[in-house]
Amino acid sequence: MSDSFPEKISESDLDVLNKVARFNLNEGRKPSIAPAFDGFLQLFDLLDAVDLGETPPTNSFDPRWREQS
Repeated sequence: MSDSFPEKISESDLDVLNKVARFNLNEGRKPSIAPAFDGFLQLFDLLDAVDLGETPPTNSFDPRWREQS
């Protein structure tokens, strides 16, 4: 696939994630959080590389809550 995730997350991307996800990370924690996000990005690339062949996308979803038995 031509689209791939970056190998390393940039500081500006981390700032956007911090704001959008409301992580409220202080500046001192960013250096320790960035490697974890890098690992997530690599996992997304691994999932993206899986050949699904002719598998159609799943498009059935029942959002109704059901009582547990």
